[in-house]
Amino acid sequence: MTTPSRPRLLLVAHGTRSALGRRVLGRVLLETRKALRPDGATGIDTGVDTVDCRLAWVDVQSPGPERILADGVPTVVVPVFLARGFHVTHDVGQACLQAPGPVVQTPHLGAEPEVVRAVVQRLAEAGATGAFGADAVVLGAAGSRDTLSVAETRELAGTLSRLLGVPVTAAFASAAEPSVTDAVAAFRASGHTRVAVATHLLAPGFFADRLAAAGGDLTSEPLGAHPEIIDLIVRRYREFADVLCG
Repeated sequence: MTTPSRPRLLLVAHGTRSALGRRVLGRVLLETRKALRPDGATGIDTGVDTVDCRLAWVDVQSPGPERILADGVPTVVVPVFLARGFHVTHDVGQACLQAPGPVVQTPHLGAEPEVVRAVVQRLAEAGATGAFGADAVVLGAAGSRDTLSVAETRELAGTLSRLLGVPVTAAFASAAEPSVTDAVAAFRASGHTRVAVATHLLAPGFFADRLAAAGGDLTSEPLGAHPEIIDLIVRRYREFADVLCG
Protein backbone atom coordinates (compact mmCIF):
# COMPACT_ATOMS: atom_id res chain seq x y z
CA MET A 1 0.00 0.00 0.00
CA THR A 2 1.37 3.40 -1.01
CA THR A 3 1.69 5.94 1.79
CA PRO A 4 0.44 9.40 0.80
CA SER A 5 3.23 11.96 0.70
CA ARG A 6 0.94 14.76 1.83
CA PRO A 7 -1.56 14.93 4.71
CA ARG A 8 -5.08 13.77 4.05
CA LEU A 9 -7.77 16.39 3.46
CA LEU A 10 -11.06 15.97 5.29
CA LEU A 11 -13.94 18.25 4.34
CA VAL A 12 -16.61 18.43 7.02
CA ALA A 13 -20.10 19.60 6.03
CA HIS A 14 -23.42 19.84 7.83
CA GLY A 15 -25.30 17.07 6.04
CA THR A 16 -28.67 17.16 4.29
CA ARG A 17 -31.64 14.94 3.49
CA SER A 18 -31.86 16.56 0.05
CA ALA A 19 -30.68 14.21 -2.70
CA LEU A 20 -29.70 17.22 -4.80
CA GLY A 21 -27.86 18.76 -1.87
CA ARG A 22 -25.89 15.53 -1.39
CA ARG A 23 -24.94 15.50 -5.06
CA VAL A 24 -23.77 19.11 -4.89
CA LEU A 25 -21.58 18.42 -1.86
CA GLY A 26 -20.24 15.32 -3.57
CA ARG A 27 -19.32 17.56 -6.48
CA VAL A 28 -17.42 19.84 -4.09
CA LEU A 29 -15.36 16.83 -3.01
CA LEU A 30 -14.80 15.70 -6.61
CA GLU A 31 -13.70 19.14 -7.81
CA THR A 32 -11.37 19.50 -4.82
CA ARG A 33 -9.75 16.17 -5.64
CA LYS A 34 -9.27 17.28 -9.24
CA ALA A 35 -7.73 20.58 -8.15
CA LEU A 36 -5.25 18.78 -5.89
CA ARG A 37 -4.04 16.30 -8.48
CA PRO A 38 -0.33 16.62 -9.30
CA ASP A 39 -1.11 18.35 -12.60
CA GLY A 40 -3.99 20.37 -11.13
CA ALA A 41 -7.45 20.70 -12.62
CA THR A 42 -6.11 23.12 -15.23
CA GLY A 43 -2.94 21.25 -16.10
CA ILE A 44 -0.75 23.49 -13.93
CA ASP A 45 1.54 21.79 -11.44
CA THR A 46 0.25 22.56 -7.94
CA GLY A 47 3.19 20.99 -6.17
CA VAL A 48 0.79 18.75 -4.25
CA ASP A 49 0.67 15.01 -4.89
CA THR A 50 -1.24 12.00 -3.69
CA VAL A 51 -3.79 13.84 -1.57
CA ASP A 52 -6.44 11.57 -0.07
CA CYS A 53 -9.62 13.69 0.03
CA ARG A 54 -12.60 12.64 2.16
CA LEU A 55 -15.97 14.06 3.18
CA ALA A 56 -17.64 13.77 6.61
CA TRP A 57 -20.78 15.19 8.19
CA VAL A 58 -21.77 16.63 11.56
CA ASP A 59 -25.51 15.94 11.25
CA VAL A 60 -28.08 13.92 9.28
CA GLN A 61 -25.49 11.89 7.34
CA SER A 62 -22.55 9.66 8.17
CA PRO A 63 -19.67 9.12 8.63
CA GLY A 64 -18.88 11.76 11.21
CA PRO A 65 -15.40 13.30 11.30
CA GLU A 66 -14.41 11.35 14.42
CA ARG A 67 -14.89 8.06 12.56
CA ILE A 68 -12.55 9.04 9.73
CA LEU A 69 -9.97 10.59 12.06
CA ALA A 70 -9.90 7.45 14.25
CA ASP A 71 -7.29 5.81 12.01
CA GLY A 72 -4.60 8.29 13.11
CA VAL A 73 -3.65 9.41 9.59
CA PRO A 74 -2.25 13.00 9.51
CA THR A 75 -5.16 15.14 8.34
CA VAL A 76 -6.03 18.72 7.46
CA VAL A 77 -9.67 19.28 8.41
CA VAL A 78 -11.53 22.00 6.51
CA PRO A 79 -14.99 22.87 7.88
CA VAL A 80 -16.96 23.71 4.73
CA PHE A 81 -19.27 26.09 6.58
CA LEU A 82 -19.82 29.67 5.45
CA ALA A 83 -20.14 30.96 9.01
CA ARG A 84 -18.91 29.85 12.41
CA GLY A 85 -21.25 28.32 14.92
CA PHE A 86 -21.74 25.31 17.19
CA HIS A 87 -20.96 22.75 14.49
CA VAL A 88 -17.64 24.40 13.66
CA THR A 89 -16.52 25.26 17.17
CA HIS A 90 -17.83 22.16 18.97
CA ASP A 91 -18.56 19.24 16.65
CA VAL A 92 -15.59 19.67 14.34
CA GLY A 93 -13.36 21.05 17.08
CA GLN A 94 -14.01 18.13 19.44
CA ALA A 95 -13.42 15.56 16.71
CA CYS A 96 -10.05 17.14 15.98
CA LEU A 97 -9.06 17.36 19.65
CA GLN A 98 -9.91 13.71 20.25
CA ALA A 99 -8.20 12.37 17.12
CA PRO A 100 -5.33 9.97 17.89
CA GLY A 101 -3.14 11.21 15.04
CA PRO A 102 -1.75 14.58 13.90
CA VAL A 103 -4.67 16.81 12.91
CA VAL A 104 -5.01 20.51 12.16
CA GLN A 105 -8.35 22.28 11.77
CA THR A 106 -8.45 25.23 9.39
CA PRO A 107 -10.83 28.16 9.74
CA HIS A 108 -14.25 27.70 8.15
CA LEU A 109 -14.82 29.28 4.73
CA GLY A 110 -16.09 32.54 6.23
CA ALA A 111 -16.21 35.81 4.32
CA GLU A 112 -12.96 35.34 2.43
CA PRO A 113 -12.55 37.13 -0.93
CA GLU A 114 -13.27 33.88 -2.77
CA VAL A 115 -16.65 33.62 -1.03
CA VAL A 116 -17.48 37.23 -1.85
CA ARG A 117 -16.68 36.68 -5.52
CA ALA A 118 -18.72 33.47 -5.61
CA VAL A 119 -21.79 35.20 -4.11
CA VAL A 120 -21.52 38.08 -6.60
CA GLN A 121 -21.16 35.70 -9.54
CA ARG A 122 -24.14 33.64 -8.46
CA LEU A 123 -26.16 36.86 -8.26
CA ALA A 124 -25.00 37.78 -11.77
CA GLU A 125 -26.08 34.36 -13.04
CA ALA A 126 -29.54 35.03 -11.58
CA GLY A 127 -29.77 38.39 -13.36
CA ALA A 128 -29.49 40.41 -10.15
CA THR A 129 -26.61 42.66 -11.19
CA GLY A 130 -26.10 45.28 -13.88
CA ALA A 131 -28.38 48.00 -15.22
CA PHE A 132 -31.50 45.86 -14.96
CA GLY A 133 -30.48 44.05 -11.80
CA ALA A 134 -31.79 44.23 -8.26
CA ASP A 135 -32.13 47.54 -6.44
CA ALA A 136 -31.74 45.77 -3.08
CA VAL A 137 -30.31 42.43 -1.96
CA VAL A 138 -31.07 40.21 1.01
CA LEU A 139 -28.11 38.02 1.96
CA GLY A 140 -29.89 34.87 3.08
CA ALA A 141 -27.95 32.64 5.49
CA ALA A 142 -28.90 29.56 7.48
CA GLY A 143 -28.72 31.42 10.79
CA SER A 144 -27.14 30.70 14.16
CA ARG A 145 -27.51 31.55 17.84
CA ASP A 146 -23.79 32.35 17.83
CA THR A 147 -23.54 36.14 17.88
CA LEU A 148 -20.16 36.06 16.14
CA SER A 149 -21.66 34.00 13.32
CA VAL A 150 -24.45 36.54 12.86
CA ALA A 151 -21.95 39.40 12.96
CA GLU A 152 -19.84 37.65 10.31
CA THR A 153 -22.82 37.41 7.96
CA ARG A 154 -23.69 41.06 8.54
CA GLU A 155 -20.11 42.07 7.79
CA LEU A 156 -20.31 40.17 4.50
CA ALA A 157 -23.55 42.00 3.68
CA GLY A 158 -21.72 45.30 4.13
CA THR A 159 -18.94 44.15 1.81
CA LEU A 160 -21.47 43.13 -0.83
CA SER A 161 -23.30 46.45 -0.56
CA ARG A 162 -20.10 48.34 -1.28
CA LEU A 163 -19.32 46.12 -4.26
CA LEU A 164 -22.80 46.07 -5.76
CA GLY A 165 -23.72 49.68 -5.07
CA VAL A 166 -27.14 48.76 -3.66
CA PRO A 167 -28.34 48.19 -0.09
CA VAL A 168 -27.70 44.67 1.19
CA THR A 169 -29.04 43.34 4.47
CA ALA A 170 -28.24 40.05 6.19
CA ALA A 171 -31.19 37.82 7.02
CA PHE A 172 -31.63 34.28 8.24
CA ALA A 173 -33.62 31.13 7.58
CA SER A 174 -33.56 30.17 11.28
CA ALA A 175 -32.24 31.03 14.75
CA ALA A 176 -31.55 34.75 14.13
CA GLU A 177 -33.38 37.87 13.02
CA PRO A 178 -34.55 39.25 10.68
CA SER A 179 -36.01 36.38 8.72
CA VAL A 180 -35.40 36.45 4.99
CA THR A 181 -39.12 36.94 4.36
CA ASP A 182 -39.22 39.94 6.71
CA ALA A 183 -36.11 41.46 5.15
CA VAL A 184 -37.59 41.21 1.65
CA ALA A 185 -40.83 42.78 2.90
CA ALA A 186 -38.91 45.60 4.60
CA PHE A 187 -37.14 46.50 1.36
CA ARG A 188 -40.46 46.57 -0.49
CA ALA A 189 -42.00 48.75 2.20
CA SER A 190 -39.16 51.24 1.74
CA GLY A 191 -39.80 51.53 -2.00
CA HIS A 192 -37.49 48.95 -3.59
CA THR A 193 -39.07 47.27 -6.60
CA ARG A 194 -36.60 44.51 -7.53
CA VAL A 195 -35.32 42.63 -4.50
CA ALA A 196 -32.87 39.76 -4.90
CA VAL A 197 -32.08 37.06 -2.38
CA ALA A 198 -28.41 36.06 -2.40
CA THR A 199 -28.23 32.46 -1.25
CA HIS A 200 -25.45 32.25 1.32
CA LEU A 201 -25.51 28.46 1.46
CA LEU A 202 -23.35 25.75 -0.04
CA ALA A 203 -26.03 23.31 -1.15
CA PRO A 204 -29.73 22.92 -1.90
CA GLY A 205 -31.94 21.63 0.89
CA PHE A 206 -34.26 22.77 3.65
CA PHE A 207 -32.75 26.23 4.15
CA ALA A 208 -32.35 26.90 0.42
CA ASP A 209 -36.04 26.08 -0.04
CA ARG A 210 -36.92 28.62 2.65
CA LEU A 211 -34.87 31.29 0.89
CA ALA A 212 -36.50 30.54 -2.46
CA ALA A 213 -39.95 30.94 -0.88
CA ALA A 214 -39.15 34.25 0.84
CA GLY A 215 -40.72 36.45 -1.84
CA GLY A 216 -37.68 37.82 -3.64
CA ASP A 217 -37.91 38.72 -7.32
CA LEU A 218 -34.71 36.78 -7.94
CA THR A 219 -32.94 34.13 -5.88
CA SER A 220 -29.41 33.02 -6.63
CA GLU A 221 -28.30 29.40 -6.57
CA PRO A 222 -26.30 27.97 -3.64
CA LEU A 223 -22.54 28.38 -3.99
CA GLY A 224 -21.88 24.66 -4.34
CA ALA A 225 -18.78 23.71 -6.31
CA HIS A 226 -18.22 27.22 -7.63
CA PRO A 227 -14.56 27.49 -8.74
CA GLU A 228 -13.92 30.20 -6.14
CA ILE A 229 -15.10 27.88 -3.36
CA ILE A 230 -12.84 25.11 -4.62
CA ASP A 231 -9.93 27.56 -4.80
CA LEU A 232 -10.54 28.56 -1.18
CA ILE A 233 -10.65 24.95 0.02
CA VAL A 234 -7.40 24.22 -1.81
CA ARG A 235 -5.81 27.35 -0.34
CA ARG A 236 -6.85 26.32 3.17
CA TYR A 237 -5.38 22.87 2.60
CA ARG A 238 -2.06 24.14 1.28
CA GLU A 239 -1.58 26.64 4.08
CA PHE A 240 -2.35 24.18 6.86
CA ALA A 241 -0.68 21.15 5.29
CA ASP A 242 2.55 23.12 5.58
CA VAL A 243 1.79 23.72 9.27
CA LEU A 244 1.13 20.02 9.84
CA CYS A 245 4.27 18.96 7.99
CA GLY A 246 6.43 21.76 9.41
